[in-house]
Amino acid sequence: MTGTVTVVGGAGTIGSTAAYTLAVSNPGTEIRFCDPEREAAAGHATDVRHARCHASHALGTTGATDTTGDVTAVDPGPDAIDDADCVLVTASVRRPSGSTGRGGRDRFWPVNRDVADDVAAWLADADPVPVVAVTNPIDRFLARLHAESGWPRERFVGYSLSETARMADAIAREVGADPADVDCPILGEHGEAMVPAFSRATVEGEPLDLPADRRAELLDYTKSVPYEIIAQRGAEHSSRWVSGRGAALVVDSILEGGTDEPICLSTPLAGEYGIEGVSLSVPVTLTGEGVGEILEWGLPEAEREGLAAAAESVREKT
Repeated sequence: MTGTVTVVGGAGTIGSTAAYTLAVSNPGTEIRFCDPEREAAAGHATDVRHARCHASHALGTTGATDTTGDVTAVDPGPDAIDDADCVLVTASVRRPSGSTGRGGRDRFWPVNRDVADDVAAWLADADPVPVVAVTNPIDRFLARLHAESGWPRERFVGYSLSETARMADAIAREVGADPADVDCPILGEHGEAMVPAFSRATVEGEPLDLPADRRAELLDYTKSVPYEIIAQRGAEHSSRWVSGRGAALVVDSILEGGTDEPICLSTPLAGEYGIEGVSLSVPVTLTGEGVGEILEWGLPEAEREGLAAAAESVREKT
């Protein structure tokens, strides 16, 4: 698999982590670090390029047949998007005051809205390609990119798989299973209004059978743990490893042509689930062009109400 990926915000914590993950997992991919911190972006690019050069000795052999993808730093602007096969947007302002506790993602919106407008202006001058957004608050940021760029909505996906991974960890520990055998899709907002689809949750292919109070505790853990990590590591840090790897997996899937298996990612809605005008996490399939299909699962009333409440929450805060 080869392709060109521009990482907008590549000098930041999550951007650099995702770019590194992409570079070493698929060394034929060309990675462009794009960031206003031009010197930092250049330093990351050189370091990641050197990391690929471990292929020059026996310990660095990975089985990859193509290790020729370049790693460079590029200036912010429309030219950074030109000829890219996928754009990964992680650019963000520094963590604002009051954003280190539950609901903290909302604090980013007044200023990251301007970031969305800047990036959307770059996109408007280029031919549409898939865009994967990680910038908080993801659902509002993604909807703004879509609206201001003029690109088709199918090109936009918002990364929200960290909740899926966190919930899998919590369920696996609860029932004593391998997290790889846990499937619990997370719908709704990337934030307080997330909606675990417990009705579809399985462990080793069997329905998850937990009482309501335990499900509520698992949801509370999934909402709280990213802020616990901030408290442990410091306010300048985020969940870089889970988000960086997860975002890289989404980009990898797009470069490989997508997947027939649905995953829950944020995307602009236009009537699906009776919702329009906002972006939310819903089950989608991916193609090499972005979103292939939005699936409308048959959900129980409580989960449908939760999804509607998530839409209203996002709409009210936009």
